[in-house]
Amino acid sequence: MHTLVQTPKLPQQTASARSAPSVLSHLGRSHEVTSSLHSQPLRAGDIGDAAGNAAPPRFRHDFRRIPITNSQVHAQTPSGEPTSLRSGNMEGTEGGESVDQGGGVPVPAPSLAPLPAAPAGPPIPGPFPAPLAGISVTVPTNIRAASTPAGMPNRIPPRVDTTVAVGITGWYLPMLDVVFSIEGAGGGNGSATLDGASHVDLAASGTIKLRGVDQTAPGKAGNLSLVARQGTALLARSSGFSISSVPQNWSTSLVSSITDPSAVGMVALNSWESDSKNIADLDEVKRKEQIEVTTATGPWAGATQTVSGWKDATMGSIHDHHRDSPRASFRALGSKIANQVFIFKCARTAVTDITATNSGLVITRRTTAGTAGSFNYDISKVGTAVTANGFTSAAASGSAVAPTQVV
Repeated sequence: MHTLVQTPKLPQQTASARSAPSVLSHLGRSHEVTSSLHSQPLRAGDIGDAAGNAAPPRFRHDFRRIPITNSQVHAQTPSGEPTSLRSGNMEGTEGGESVDQGGGVPVPAPSLAPLPAAPAGPPIPGPFPAPLAGISVTVPTNIRAASTPAGMPNRIPPRVDTTVAVGITGWYLPMLDVVFSIEGAGGGNGSATLDGASHVDLAASGTIKLRGVDQTAPGKAGNLSLVARQGTALLARSSGFSISSVPQNWSTSLVSSITDPSAVGMVALNSWESDSKNIADLDEVKRKEQIEVTTATGPWAGATQTVSGWKDATMGSIHDHHRDSPRASFRALGSKIANQVFIFKCARTAVTDITATNSGLVITRRTTAGTAGSFNYDISKVGTAVTANGFTSAAASGSAVAPTQVV
């Protein structure tokens, strides 16, 4: 026959006991800590006592007043009574809680002297403040997409990812994770996601994919920044950046020859794209050609060169007319070679005369002797890395080569 020892009623849990489960929840993220909590006996000497025994480095708080339920505990606390500290394997349990040892018959637990009361003080808040000693966090100074041309301030495009590397050293449990987010979003400044969310929590170095969502409004450039915080402490901040798209990657192709009685030449199609992959995002961008003649002989010597002005970048493509007139003037030997580069201006980032990436082309005209006193006229346009009026760009793609005409 087993003797049951009546469990004395305990006082209601203090605020610190009620808040403490967040400690176990936080520590539970580490497999190492979780394993030690469930596979090793939890003793008073392991967590510190009033006699001044030191706690191991990972346990800096008094856990004695935290209710712990072990998977081996089956006894039920009578309704209305406070739950005591109990475990089928624990030493130093508080009070005389009966423990089921597997046979289904309650037996008295050893009667042990209660642990000394914890020193008086305010409840321990949760989550616990982040211990910042030793941690170092870095973010890129410049948040800048690889597609950003020289001369533009820091920016990333909307719709596509810009990958940035962040560094974390010196992190250890029970530190809070480092939270990365975009500061300054909204109010016309633009907005962006981090790995598809509003923030990213990390405990080690890694990469984050930034994606612009709302583009920066004109006059609001440079008000976004990537920040890193641990709790409320600011650990790192990038310089300012914007969300805007830029035109890039020009291409050309032949549309038709110009063969009317008064002129000769060709019409080429100039096309470009947005680095956001959506041409409509260029609604605050305009583009313009730059032409520099490097060779002009024969009928082209002393000829006047005209260029087009600013055009809306949302057009995506435009017919480029290369026209020589009057036609009869080109019945002579000669050539003309001109470099063509495209530039743009962007109201969102308040810049102008920025060289467009991969927009270089060479336009070549030439007249050669034909048969029976005639002359052959040839014109072509080919993507080439060139400089025009001080603007240098890598080659556009494609070519436009008109059939030979007799003049």
